[in-house]
Amino acid sequence: MTPLEAQINKRLTLNLLIQGAAAHAFVSASHLVRDELERIRPGLTELYDRFAISGQLNYCIGDNALFFGRPNRWWGLSESSQKPLRNHRLLDKYGNQLVIEETAHLRTLAKTKNVIGVPFLHWLQFMPMVFQVLRVEKGHEHELTELAIKTVSEIWDIPQARLDGSLTRETAFGNLHTPKTALGRIARNGVLGYGGVELRGDRFFVVAKAWVYPLLVHELVKGTVELICLHGLNELDDATYDAVTREADQLEYEAWLLQAGPAMWRKFIAVTPRDISLAHTIMHVARLNPKPLEELMMQVIESPDHARDNLAELIRSKENAANEADEL
Repeated sequence: MTPLEAQINKRLTLNLLIQGAAAHAFVSASHLVRDELERIRPGLTELYDRFAISGQLNYCIGDNALFFGRPNRWWGLSESSQKPLRNHRLLDKYGNQLVIEETAHLRTLAKTKNVIGVPFLHWLQFMPMVFQVLRVEKGHEHELTELAIKTVSEIWDIPQARLDGSLTRETAFGNLHTPKTALGRIARNGVLGYGGVELRGDRFFVVAKAWVYPLLVHELVKGTVELICLHGLNELDDATYDAVTREADQLEYEAWLLQAGPAMWRKFIAVTPRDISLAHTIMHVARLNPKPLEELMMQVIESPDHARDNLAELIRSKENAANEADEL
């Protein structure tokens, strides 16, 4: 494997965590602000729960799964991974397993919210739900935007001034990579939200645009975790960075990462130290070289106890080194 290929795999691993964190917030964050949502409009929390569970299921069993398949070929039925993932050790070995875990998790949640978990029938329920959410949010866009920014700021301990979010149908911004395939170009036309990082002057800001509140939270979290993960890419020269992101950040890969990412994220946060912020943990993990990062993520799945010990030691050593540097 060439150094460039190793960096591409590292970026894919970080993207797996980024998408996993965003999807986790998409499904669960409404409960953190239940009182505020109910003051805006009674019943919003329940509607958002059903919309988010159904929306995430759409990646696993809906039209996104139909168009893009699963990490393994033939909609997960093949033992062989999709071609772009075959050189990625973790996704090649465990991508399909992670999607199966996420689908089962979502179906369990769906049963508690009267959300259909059967392919095709699910889609028939989900699409009207999208328009229902748009309808009930009308007139509350400003309140919901402020609440989304406040929520993500509190979860990730990032100043609200660094978060630029808006509810809008015009979601594209920045220098988006041009999809390489016809399927990717079709998918771009159906995107309901974008989130990322934008350099303004000498500071990076998180920018997110989405049609509805749960997706705005999703995109703000995605941009926030991407901002943290930039600590792992800032030593790349411009040409290498462009080559890495051009390959690893393709829209065509997003469906697979959103299918597998949430289960990977739950496994990851289960082994993170509780005495240090999650943002600092991700920062240290993102700074790992490609091979140590790969080994750590494989351990998260195969040997969680070892992963927990190694992650704690990694953070301890990095924090001690930083403290010693401050004393000099």
